[in-house]
Amino acid sequence: MTPVAALIGLLFGLLVWRAKRAKAHAKQGPAVTSRTADAITEISTQAIVLGLWFAACYAVVRFMRWAWILGVLLSAGACRYEAAPATVAEAERDRAEAIERRDAAAYSRLTSPDLYVVERDGSVTSYGERLADVTEGDPVTMRRGEAPFTERVFGDLAVVYGRSRWQRAGEVYHDYISRIWVRRGRSWQLIAIHDTDISDPINTESPTFHEPGLPVPTLPLTGTPRAQTAETDVLSAVRDQHRAYWSKDHERYRVIAGPDMLRIAENGVSTREELITAMRANARLPATPSEQRDLGVRIFGNVAIASWLDVGIGPRGDVARTRFTVILGYRDGVWQMVHIQSSGVQS
Repeated sequence: MTPVAALIGLLFGLLVWRAKRAKAHAKQGPAVTSRTADAITEISTQAIVLGLWFAACYAVVRFMRWAWILGVLLSAGACRYEAAPATVAEAERDRAEAIERRDAAAYSRLTSPDLYVVERDGSVTSYGERLADVTEGDPVTMRRGEAPFTERVFGDLAVVYGRSRWQRAGEVYHDYISRIWVRRGRSWQLIAIHDTDISDPINTESPTFHEPGLPVPTLPLTGTPRAQTAETDVLSAVRDQHRAYWSKDHERYRVIAGPDMLRIAENGVSTREELITAMRANARLPATPSEQRDLGVRIFGNVAIASWLDVGIGPRGDVARTRFTVILGYRDGVWQMVHIQSSGVQS
């Protein structure tokens, strides 16, 4: 029941009560009846005025309430629009500022709810855990220094990658990080992060971490994949390249690995040809393929992200587990790998 209805009911009850009193007074004579009628008229008029005044106040309050709600929604929309970066460079800047301010709300506007994060030790962090790290001010994130990163765009995906350096308890650590952004409408959202520990080959007297001497040009994507079979086709390509690698079939591997592919691991960054050269020189190959567990795929038009846990036998005969994140682009009917990053799962 609204306050207006309650007031009307109260006034009606009051009028009925006064009417009964007037009927009782009528039995006492005309004079009393006249005075009673005048009193009822006066009370009725006051009741109507009071009711109209209360109804007007209630309407004003309701209007102000809805105006406030509308203002909040418009403000939220404005904040959302302001936080929508039009370029990857702007998105990277806003991300760094949100972390510095420990502003989880701003960080969440820049990230996709299905954010997938591979940490430097091979563990996986969820979207909620990442927001908690931003809110709490994770010391590693707060004290991290990043060299200028490289940006490459493939369709509606962009990958920003490069070295990072940070300290803890007097020790210096080095990482190689890839952040993958997806274009949604007019803005960019962070969809995946992959962090690899590269401290060992750098923290030595003679650093051995390898990187290409020249930039690798990004080639365009061509053609449009069939939406109905895109996920199945990407899964097939990921499994096919895996078999080709372990069987030492460099010709088949070259078909699925794009000419502009980069492979990031603990020991360095390799081009396609450098990786194939290392494959052909690997005395452990061919061998039984490792197991690809938890293989997942996300499609974004003519580009896709695949991730999985690789489980196999390491060089020392022990069980080795490695997390992979791979970007694939569609070119002339073939899904090709253009960016690979892996991190060993530390026990």
